[in-house]
Amino acid sequence: MNRIDRPGGARALLREPLVHFLLLGGVLFGIGILRGENEGASANRIAITPGAVERLIEGFRLTWQRPPTEGEFRGLVEEYLKEEVLYREALEMGLDRDDQIIRRRMRQKLEFLTSDVVEAFEPTEQELQSHLTENADLYRREATVSFLQIYFRQSDDVAADRVRATSVRDRLLADPGLDPRQLGDPFMHPLAQGGLRERDVASAFGAEFAAEVVGLPIGEWSGPVESAFGLHVVRVDVLEPGGLSDLDEVRDAVYRDLVSLRTREAEQAYFEQLLAQYTVTVDWPEGMEAVELPGVIR
Repeated sequence: MNRIDRPGGARALLREPLVHFLLLGGVLFGIGILRGENEGASANRIAITPGAVERLIEGFRLTWQRPPTEGEFRGLVEEYLKEEVLYREALEMGLDRDDQIIRRRMRQKLEFLTSDVVEAFEPTEQELQSHLTENADLYRREATVSFLQIYFRQSDDVAADRVRATSVRDRLLADPGLDPRQLGDPFMHPLAQGGLRERDVASAFGAEFAAEVVGLPIGEWSGPVESAFGLHVVRVDVLEPGGLSDLDEVRDAVYRDLVSLRTREAEQAYFEQLLAQYTVTVDWPEGMEAVELPGVIR
């Protein structure tokens, strides 16, 4: 069986099944026009354009990684016609009305059209830099830290717990040769914590613990520092402070966020433009106070 593929020369083009199918599409299109003229009902005309034929072929090609045979193409056209005819009949019968799933799907399709237009725009270097400058905190480079922590579980006597932890800290400061693994209480996290971002520390120990740890002096036992689990004596060995990011560091994230922002703005503007064409009123339930709503006449 012949397959639909792109030809190489003019003579091959004439023998190419795709050309035949395009011609078939044209014939069907012409028949549809004649039928519409004869019956005087353009709503009953189905036009299979060359573009539609190419979409059917390309859809098959993407699925099966090869062009369709002539028989397979006929099946594609039959399925296309079945879907089109039944869809139109369903609309004619009003089956789309009061169907929440259909309403949402139609809304999504219209929103996709808007987003496709916006996503086609290419932000300039200046626009990317402006977005980064205006939202610098969103792209701030996080501090990373490596530290040792000795854990002390808390009892009902909080003051005594703190005295115990402080005593261990003072011993370590007086004798750097002490083995920290022999001190403190058993804990779910290891003694050494290496190369963690501040958010990782916060996730493991709590936000307040993370904020305090990144502010501790380097190479010195400090604390006790309270976490979500108890008390810790901590020695920070390496700290890379956070700070503002350059555009080159976060270009992909800035690009993605800016396009997303423009898409949302365009969708909202489009909706407001459409809403302005409608007169909206609300019959509020008895006893319910009217609420200010966009586009609604009170």
